[in-house]
Amino acid sequence: MKKTGYIFVALLIVAAYAYSQRAPLLDRLITHQIDRTLQRVDYSLLDDGKLHVILCGTAAALPDATRAGACTAIIAGGQFWLVDVGPSSWRNVDQLNLPIGKLSGILITHFHSDHIGDLGEAITQSWLAGRTQPLDIYGPQGIDQVVAGFGQAYAFDTQYRVEHHGVAYLPPAGDTAVAHALATPQGTTALPVFAHDGLRVSVFRVEHEPASPAFGYRFEYRGRVVVISGDTRKSQSVIVNAQNADLLVHEALGTELLHRASAQAHALGMDRIAKMVNDLPGYHTTPVQAAEVAEAAHVKKLVLTHIAPSLPNALARHLFLAGTGDIFHGPIILGSDGLRIDLTPKFGD
Repeated sequence: MKKTGYIFVALLIVAAYAYSQRAPLLDRLITHQIDRTLQRVDYSLLDDGKLHVILCGTAAALPDATRAGACTAIIAGGQFWLVDVGPSSWRNVDQLNLPIGKLSGILITHFHSDHIGDLGEAITQSWLAGRTQPLDIYGPQGIDQVVAGFGQAYAFDTQYRVEHHGVAYLPPAGDTAVAHALATPQGTTALPVFAHDGLRVSVFRVEHEPASPAFGYRFEYRGRVVVISGDTRKSQSVIVNAQNADLLVHEALGTELLHRASAQAHALGMDRIAKMVNDLPGYHTTPVQAAEVAEAAHVKKLVLTHIAPSLPNALARHLFLAGTGDIFHGPIILGSDGLRIDLTPKFGD
């Protein structure tokens, strides 16, 4: 038999053996995938001593196929907090393998739909993942009404799940939330929200009228500082409260791109859309203005989020960031869903 004949026979034998073993092999593959899924949550983030910042949603209210609604995770000192929970953001939170059953609470910046759309999912899904106590939710005056509304909307869902799985596995208290209405800071002054296990959080007012009050948040942990602007036009309050921060997560609106879109909509006879798009820059910050804020505050790194409009290619991203590097002399990162920044403590507890 020629060499090629031996090779052919050997391949037949291997193929026959593989075919005979297809069921056990498939079973092992399925078991392996189930194990990976069940053990995918990264609990190490809670106790590794670092301050973690994860962007779980970086879109504004305009549709964007590549970005979920506004949501930023902060993990430090054994705690897991979310700042805003915009539409589709909860799916990112889960798929990023964050410890959702250990969710400590949520901080809301303001009540636009693209910042609260997934509040019901955050409460319910963290309960299903194992949270047993009511979830703390902080926000501006009116947060009690918002939380109560989501509770009412999800009341039947809670009832069905408890009846199905039983109180021992899904204690009803875990699917409730406690609203904490924060006092409205005046001027550029920040007010404390809480301090626990080395993590201190304070709130300051920003300029997003007519959505008022609107808040930004400052996080301090073991010598590191992270500031999240929330939605705002260029604000002195952000500059004051972000002084010397390690990281500023600031909203950014591509005004020039939106003006072009508005003009084109007007040319097409879509005057209603043109008007509404043209309204947006009035209460948001351009990328260049965000860079000016970062430079004035002497922050070490700037991350842009709440991106609008959609940036589908490198050219659009280049136009969006144009001029920012001339203003801010530190690193500038165009945020994307899933971006994670880990800050090592400067000093111990």
